[in-house]
Amino acid sequence: MSTELTIKKLLPVLTSDKLSERNANILNTTYVGIDFGTSTTVVSIAVLGQNKEPLIVKPIELNQKLSDGAIFSSYKIPSVIAWHNNNLIIGEGASQLKFKLRQGKNLWHSFKMELGEDVGCKYPNSELGKNHNKLTILNPIDASKIFFKYLKVQIERYVKNNSLPSNIQYAISIPASFEANQRRDLVDSLESNGFMINKQSLIDEPNAAFLSYVSKTSVEGKQLQIPEDYYPNVLVFDFGAGTCDISILELGKDNNGVYSKNIAISRFEKLGGNDIDKLIAVDVLLPQLLDGSGVKIEDFRTREVNELIIPKLLAAAERLKIKMSETISLQLTTKALPELALSKDHISLGKKIEIETKKGTLSIEEPKLTFKEFAGINTIFTKENNTLPTKRIENEVEFVSVFTPIKSALKKANLEIDEIDYVLFIGGSAKNPFIQKAVSNYFPESEILLPQDLQAHVSSGAAIHSLIYNGFGKNIIQPITSEPVMLITKDGYRDIVEPIVEAGTVIPSDIKIVDNLTPQKDGQEVIELPICVGNKNKLLYNIKLFNPDSGGFSLSTSVKLEIEINADKMLLIRASAGSKKIMVEPLSPFANKEMTTEERIKFKAERDFNLECERNGGEPTLSALQTLHKAYQKTGMEFKAAETLEQIDEMFPGKGNLNNIGLHYSNAGKKEKAISYYERAMEQTPSSTTAFNIAMQYKNKDKKKYKEYLEKAHDINPTNNTSAYNLGKEYVKDGKKVEGEKLMQEAFDRWQKKFESNNKLEKWEYSWFSSCAKSLGKYDYAEHIEECEPKEILEKMYNSDNLTQVKQDNGLRNI
Repeated sequence: MSTELTIKKLLPVLTSDKLSERNANILNTTYVGIDFGTSTTVVSIAVLGQNKEPLIVKPIELNQKLSDGAIFSSYKIPSVIAWHNNNLIIGEGASQLKFKLRQGKNLWHSFKMELGEDVGCKYPNSELGKNHNKLTILNPIDASKIFFKYLKVQIERYVKNNSLPSNIQYAISIPASFEANQRRDLVDSLESNGFMINKQSLIDEPNAAFLSYVSKTSVEGKQLQIPEDYYPNVLVFDFGAGTCDISILELGKDNNGVYSKNIAISRFEKLGGNDIDKLIAVDVLLPQLLDGSGVKIEDFRTREVNELIIPKLLAAAERLKIKMSETISLQLTTKALPELALSKDHISLGKKIEIETKKGTLSIEEPKLTFKEFAGINTIFTKENNTLPTKRIENEVEFVSVFTPIKSALKKANLEIDEIDYVLFIGGSAKNPFIQKAVSNYFPESEILLPQDLQAHVSSGAAIHSLIYNGFGKNIIQPITSEPVMLITKDGYRDIVEPIVEAGTVIPSDIKIVDNLTPQKDGQEVIELPICVGNKNKLLYNIKLFNPDSGGFSLSTSVKLEIEINADKMLLIRASAGSKKIMVEPLSPFANKEMTTEERIKFKAERDFNLECERNGGEPTLSALQTLHKAYQKTGMEFKAAETLEQIDEMFPGKGNLNNIGLHYSNAGKKEKAISYYERAMEQTPSSTTAFNIAMQYKNKDKKKYKEYLEKAHDINPTNNTSAYNLGKEYVKDGKKVEGEKLMQEAFDRWQKKFESNNKLEKWEYSWFSSCAKSLGKYDYAEHIEECEPKEILEKMYNSDNLTQVKQDNGLRNI
């Protein structure tokens, strides 16, 4: 016999006699749920109802000032802030200024997705800088604090105007895959504005949506059914503007009645409807802009493209996407998309786009998008078998398929596709018909649940959670961890990663104790305990314990970790080694993604650059640019190194090196730009090195020019080894063996003298010297040269020699 899934069944206290005892306190409180969205925020309130409708939930309309001073009321509040005509505008008015204002300067949006990142001054050009009397927006946390301050004022005004109880209890929805650093920044933004939030006041967005769905279907008489001895699985597909959150819930009956529990959460991915907007901007609107203005993308540095041009196209891209989705959805009657969805028909905006750049004003008279182009954009996000992100703009911008988080959640739940009974769509971006069809087709045996209002469900669920948790002290769906927490230790010669908190651990967790660790050696002065999430490329902490004064730690020193995850999913760690103890402070990563050592160096350098720009009134200094250039050069990011050196040359004439700009562009595969800078360098100061570099651009496509520039390089400086060696090779090919071998031998002798007199070669010279040796038949010596080439040692987040090692006994237990 099946059992209907209702809020009453999940929370029996709603039908018990004890309910009346609590009515007084509950009726004297206003329960509010906030869905803080990347693009749109919704606020709902929940109150107790009667038997048929035990909970009454509704989104509330809040006042939003428009740019002309008029007041607009709606339950949808765009998560946008604008500074316009010396006025702070939040919500709809700010959103309408997206075409006019500049992101990071006088317009701020999508700041939710950058919480938890150690970005320093994200907005160095902000008009609300440090010197502003009342307001400061220099980073995403600043923006979040101001946004929540506005929300609190408007909520309290609504409560007062509607004669609701002034005692307000809040619950705030949060992406299920948000990790400790992101949650901490959100909680800080709330608490700084006096929001009354208790433990477990945060609810995962998919869980909130599910609560709302259960409540709504209970009223409509369309409840989900739980069969006897069967445990249905519900996959919640929450696709918002900034996140694609997948949560899998198990429904069932036990001795306590009906239950729902989380069994898996997808890993965090920067993926949402905003990414579809961005890809439309990059692949469709940017070419329209460039073609209509008679310029090429090569005329702009990627920083200008990413921070000025693309953001100015996003508002148009979003409107085109919405129009496309609505038009297709109107013709959507079967599982197949309508013929229109793949046609060459187009939708256009009547609004002209103009962007001021260093190349003048760029414009699109009529921004437009064909249905076929829109279909092509969506294929990037609906690829089932491609685990690698799609990249654009010199690999600076990445786009991920929605099936990446879906497969992540299924794998953690250890479920197959046909074991998902229901798929619940939530989030504004889930309105996209291409996304809906792709996900629905992926789960052919699942029942698709598609609520009417995809955007209000999360805030409604948060309001229900507020009433149930704050009013009754109950949590219907117990949250779990999305990713394992792991510790890096040493095992012989290898660094190994071991989980210390498993993915799917129920929150709040028991305290876990790891007490089977010791130093690697006697006298070890520093013990490092790197803690990461998911894998070693996503480091959250590097715990360091020092003992330099007493000869270091002995091999027998017991190293202990105590780990717990509190009700707000905040990771708390205490570490000790003998008498040395430390309470670990959370670390904000430079970005909310896995990072290689090179990427970490890059993000750190960019953060430091932003901070220096902030100190200099928003403008980069010469030293800041030079430091940034060195970081890019060190990590092999040739294109970014080229652009940074190019910027130095523009801003500080004579301080950039035209030859080196060309060299960086050449290494990045940008041959035409490389030649243009080499030629400018030759005009300015002719040199053998530059002539040789030009020669290398023609090596595989114009042998005559290649040889011409090699000879020019040799004429300018006969002792230039690289030009002498390569010219010698050409002479040998042309039948001038004696002359050619003489040039190569002379180059070899000069290199060898420098090499063996401890006057170290430049890093780039080792490979040329080795090749020269091989050309002369000196293969053993060439191998010796290669062995002596210095290896780049990059700064790591931890020192492998300072790691702990693990004893063989089991050191993990609950207390």
